[in-house]
Amino acid sequence: MNSFIELFKANLKMIFREKEGFYWTILMPAFIYVALSVLPIGKSMGTGMEYSNYVLPGIIAMTIMQGGIYGLAYWMVDLKLRGIIKRLMATPIKPWQLATSLISARLVTVLAQTVILTLLGVFAFDAGFAPYSYPGDYTGFAGNIFSTIILVLLGGAIFLCLGLIISNYAKSYDTAAPITSAIGLPLTLLGNVFYPIESLPHSLQVFAKLLPITYLSDGLRQAYLYPFDFNKLSFDILILTVWLIVILLITVKVFKLKE
Repeated sequence: MNSFIELFKANLKMIFREKEGFYWTILMPAFIYVALSVLPIGKSMGTGMEYSNYVLPGIIAMTIMQGGIYGLAYWMVDLKLRGIIKRLMATPIKPWQLATSLISARLVTVLAQTVILTLLGVFAFDAGFAPYSYPGDYTGFAGNIFSTIILVLLGGAIFLCLGLIISNYAKSYDTAAPITSAIGLPLTLLGNVFYPIESLPHSLQVFAKLLPITYLSDGLRQAYLYPFDFNKLSFDILILTVWLIVILLITVKVFKLKE
């Protein structure tokens, strides 16, 4: 347990110490959201609401996805190239301790990203968050907040595990880049992030409905924009839970400490 705690602290410090990491982790998603919110594209999307409202949950989902597939995968590659993995292999640290400490530290970052983007949307663009069913409906408000936390943690864990799997097969940036692009690009374009998947051709809709980010975006959008309705949120949470179980089993099977 002490090894896990120390690894968790070390990983958390490293994440926030690096200026480049801070830029890509916090500032870049905020910049993308601001750019999309000020452009007059909302009406053409047919969302029936201000685009800054509609796209905020999608940007959060995309940021969570990128933090795992790009952020953690490249982080592990960097550790390999600097010889840190080799040194860790000479210690009593178990692969699961490293994996869980990495995921736990980055889940804290994911929650911080969610809070920052939410505050930016609410105060800069008057984006709604967790509306009441009626004045004084604090139970519904709390339900949406709790659902948001659950969705963020589920989505974060899924994509962070996927990042670990990618890093297991990528020995350098050159090998990691095509893998992350091949996975991240379809998730970004087909994942219900920038526009409703109903606007896609039918064949792409079928594919999009298989992606975990689709349900992360949909669940966050439901929690952010509509009064609390557990029946609608439960399906997204269920699909993400199934995805997490599957990806965890794969991660446990394939992830190893190796150069």
